[in-house]
Amino acid sequence: MTIYDIAVIGKGLIGSAAARHLASNFPELRICVVGPDEPENRRTHKGVFSSHYDQGRITRVLDPSPLWGHLARESIAQYPVIEAVSGIQFHHRVGCLRATDIPERIQQVDDCADRFQPPHRRLDAAGCREAYPYLSFSDAFIAWDEGGEAGFINPRSLIAAQLKSAEDNGATVFRDIVSGIQRVGDCHEIHSREGKTRRARKILLTAGGYSNTLLEKKLRLRTKSHTILLAEVPPAVANRLKTMPSIISSFDNPQVDSLYMLPPVTYPDGKTYIKLGGSGWNEDFLDATKTDLELLDWFHSDGGQDTADALKIALHKMIPGLRTVSCHSAPCLVTNSAHGNPYVDALQEGSVYVATAGNGMGAKSSDEIGRIGAMLCATDDWHSELDRNEFRAVYHDAGLK
Repeated sequence: MTIYDIAVIGKGLIGSAAARHLASNFPELRICVVGPDEPENRRTHKGVFSSHYDQGRITRVLDPSPLWGHLARESIAQYPVIEAVSGIQFHHRVGCLRATDIPERIQQVDDCADRFQPPHRRLDAAGCREAYPYLSFSDAFIAWDEGGEAGFINPRSLIAAQLKSAEDNGATVFRDIVSGIQRVGDCHEIHSREGKTRRARKILLTAGGYSNTLLEKKLRLRTKSHTILLAEVPPAVANRLKTMPSIISSFDNPQVDSLYMLPPVTYPDGKTYIKLGGSGWNEDFLDATKTDLELLDWFHSDGGQDTADALKIALHKMIPGLRTVSCHSAPCLVTNSAHGNPYVDALQEGSVYVATAGNGMGAKSSDEIGRIGAMLCATDDWHSELDRNEFRAVYHDAGLK
């Protein structure tokens, strides 16, 4: 039986990034990544799911958190590299408009703009209306219209690009569902639901909301239900809105804490949708500490109907007079850490490592999160100018390590 030097468990956005960095930076190591493909039928699938089964995730540097701004900047800088080495396009430079009327948030984003200086212009509500006459804004809004590399990524395509690069550099991809990890001597046995057993000296766990199902000592992870709305638009509307940026807004809707909206994007069913989501209401925390069954029930659903109804109202407030063909909702999952940053840490030094918890912001920054986790696992050193303590794993029964 082949003994791998490092096995990455989970081949989502962070896991696929980690696999690429391991394979490209450490050609002398035997690397594998284990995780299932997207199921053909969500309704009947009995295995694990992932929220990256989607066509659009917003990418931008400007953020209230300097840590997340840094992770985004470093990841975005790698997009053209990943596209070039894989031959797979996933990045769409349509810009990102971030708007808010919250004074604290305005100061935070201004500070981020000063720190990282991405190409952008700062607009008041009148400037927003002039630049984007088809959108509606509160008179109190301040906005940052970020250009350059801002826009959206296709998460399915990004993962495909990362995995192709990893395989081209010698990594092996196993498309199985991991059911358990067992320490045997100086190795770990990785068991899959498909009946396969593989061995590795080190484990890098990147399984998102399912991470605790594979750990004896549980991390403090909160997996939160999240509902998105997909509003189908006819070709004429899609053409009219083809220059629309990605949007993040606090919005003047008391039910919505934060709203995000993507421009019209074509999905695998051939239809074009405006994707909308928000946070701050009707979101339940799901228990994935011991089993993934509750997550399975959630992913078999259509999400929350009340949330979908609120998103429809928000959509038509944001784009007055918008003509849609149909709307449907879908379930998503957000994995939160205790401190709001990813967990990138050694759970057992020299043996088990973790890089997980996107906190609803991980897609755009996944390459840098995966890189930091990969380097830590391979070298036991911290390869980032960010403070390692900001990424420490937190357990259910303990504080920061």
